[in-house]
Amino acid sequence: MRRIASAWLLVVAGLFLLACSRSNPTPTPTPLADPADEIRAVVTRYLDAIYHGRAGEAWLMHSRATNDGESFDEFMAVVQAAAEIGSHIEILEIDQPEIRGNEASVIVVQRLGPRVSTYMFHLVYEDGVWKIHNPRDLVPQP
Repeated sequence: MRRIASAWLLVVAGLFLLACSRSNPTPTPTPLADPADEIRAVVTRYLDAIYHGRAGEAWLMHSRATNDGESFDEFMAVVQAAAEIGSHIEILEIDQPEIRGNEASVIVVQRLGPRVSTYMFHLVYEDGVWKIHNPRDLVPQP
């Protein structure tokens, strides 16, 4: 009987040690299943960064072509100006994105006081994520 109790104790101790030695795997965030949802989330995070003065975060959300030849200091000045009124801007709608392969566009409707404005955001799928794509050649020049 004593041998059985000792053997049982060894089995329980071994199982306990085995359970303690295994680390709990860190859950891996799963990407949104729908690319349209991913695009809306990127645009929402981008606008939040802009309207709260987080120029560095917004800059990192740009495609390489958008940042090429641009000045971060000039961008930061624009973001700071936007942040001054950002708390007064309400995003009314982010439409269903139009996706064409690794490019997409989406319309955003915003309100500032009584004024309602509509903006088109262009995005590209780059380095495994959707990025805001507004290179200089897409911006109308005066």
